[in-house]
Amino acid sequence: MTWLITPEQALSAARQVGLGDEELGIAGVAVLTFSKAVVDRLEELCALEDGAWLSPRHHPYAAPHVVKRGAFHGLGVTILVPPMGASPLACIIEDLVACGVEAVFLVCAAWSLGPPVRFGDLIVPMFSVGPDGISIHYGNSKGEVYAAPEVVDALVEACRALGARYHVGGNGTCEALYRVTSQMAQGFRERGCLCMDNGEVSVVFATAQTLGIAGSVLFQPYIELERGWDPTLLHDERYRAACRLQAEVVLEASVRLMQHKLEEGRPWR
Repeated sequence: MTWLITPEQALSAARQVGLGDEELGIAGVAVLTFSKAVVDRLEELCALEDGAWLSPRHHPYAAPHVVKRGAFHGLGVTILVPPMGASPLACIIEDLVACGVEAVFLVCAAWSLGPPVRFGDLIVPMFSVGPDGISIHYGNSKGEVYAAPEVVDALVEACRALGARYHVGGNGTCEALYRVTSQMAQGFRERGCLCMDNGEVSVVFATAQTLGIAGSVLFQPYIELERGWDPTLLHDERYRAACRLQAEVVLEASVRLMQHKLEEGRPWR
């Protein structure tokens, strides 16, 4: 298949203005988040420094707002704050893979479907169901896509090791937050979903499968849908504590994945 616009074109534009392999190459793990609290904790743990990478000067559509680089227990870690939404997320994952990344984690908040999930808990989605406009272009023709079991296992092992309250289950997709109904939420609950989002989980799972990398998601709730929107929860210490824990869990899971690959004779760069 020949695509008309490609990551390689963005990389070529960046090289034309002086960026080289040192700036554009990304080894190891990329963590995508929209949360300053997650970034702050990763900064503490990985000695992050601001990094040059694809910017709006080079990218046709979806350059990240923040790029930071560091390391954790010998593993290269790149932190990005992308534009929000499934469509730009797909582009950034493709860009990262073109630059050499081997695993991508999305670490952020989601819409809870209620018990057993409580505020301050973590959620490890193992599948995502429902229509979206992006993952269909990465092979998700049935509206149902699964995470790689080894990546889910690594997140679960990390949650246990760090004493997190966590849940493993499904995610439901709706790209229109203001059009989520009680009937829709109940339908997703009946399919084993714990939370909902606007399509990003499906995109992470589908792009990871298509592009041949490890990819997964670690959520915490910031809205319980049946209770409506309460912005005061974002200032609750339980929310901030869960952000810090998300950062710790994803790093621990990344190291476990690296160790598993080494044991199998497939070292990460």
